[in-house]
Amino acid sequence: MVAISGSTQYARILDQTRLIRNLNQALTQQQQQLSSGRIIGGMVGVSARAQELGDLKAELSTVETYKSGITTAQNRVRLYGLTLEQIIDTATEAQDMMIKNRDSFFASTSSPTAQVNVLLDRIGTLLQTKDSDRYIFAGRNYNVNPILAPLSQVVQDTPAGAVPAGFTPSNEGDGVGGQPLWLNVIDADQLDNYYLDAAGTNGASEVNLVSVYADDNERVEYGVVATDPGIQQLVDSLTRFRSAIQDIADPVTFQARVDDALATLRTSLQNLKSTASTNGHAEQRLKELQARHDRSMDVLKTRIGSIEDADPAETATLIKALQTSLEATYTITRDTLQLSLVNFLR
Repeated sequence: MVAISGSTQYARILDQTRLIRNLNQALTQQQQQLSSGRIIGGMVGVSARAQELGDLKAELSTVETYKSGITTAQNRVRLYGLTLEQIIDTATEAQDMMIKNRDSFFASTSSPTAQVNVLLDRIGTLLQTKDSDRYIFAGRNYNVNPILAPLSQVVQDTPAGAVPAGFTPSNEGDGVGGQPLWLNVIDADQLDNYYLDAAGTNGASEVNLVSVYADDNERVEYGVVATDPGIQQLVDSLTRFRSAIQDIADPVTFQARVDDALATLRTSLQNLKSTASTNGHAEQRLKELQARHDRSMDVLKTRIGSIEDADPAETATLIKALQTSLEATYTITRDTLQLSLVNFLR
């Protein structure tokens, strides 16, 4: 009879031990849940809504990818803006220089050729601006430097003696060889990076700019290419002014040629400001898209949280209940052990 009683008590002790272990595990999980704010067990912990949770997280990941691409595009658009601002400042400086040197006597003492060369090479340097390893003015072929050589060394002066014919910015229809002399082009594929898309896939009014997918089936083009009409006109106006210096001994011809260069330069400034405005519009568009994705992410995170976030009050209540159960189990186990000792001493 004593043996049976001992076996029964031992079984009860084992049961209490297992119960204590389970209660401790449950208590630890709830404490972790309270600390992290998330339901313990990941998808298993929210198995009733696991599919929904997985879909929401996949959608959130997609939005984050689009948002990352837009952030990169925004940084580049700002870089375009800063560089265009410097090009416009250079054009303004060139205008002031031409006005001052319109007088042939003043020009003969101010080294205008050196001034023009400095401005040309500054423009060439700006057109080689890079974002990391990308030449931003090279269109989609961003691994290739768009500038063949320093502009002051590549552009060609027109002959002395008369105002040259008017300037028309080159376009894709001019083909290889018709592009500006300073543009780094060796074949038609490279030429297509700077002009209208030969296949017409971008539409008649669009150039081969870089782009970013801002959402499903929504692509935003942005950027400026080295063959922007305003840039071509700026380089041409400086070339015209440098060519005019050949006629510095003939004040009438010299002034006529300087006035011609100034007219081209003023047209260039108008077009450059229009390009800067277009770039600003792209920046605003990207900003709006970024804000839209931010709102989408907030909604998705809220929905995800409603599934996998733990209720702090509910968790705290459960912890209290587990602690109470654990204390009661410890008491029962203690009493069982004491009873077992008494029976043994009998």
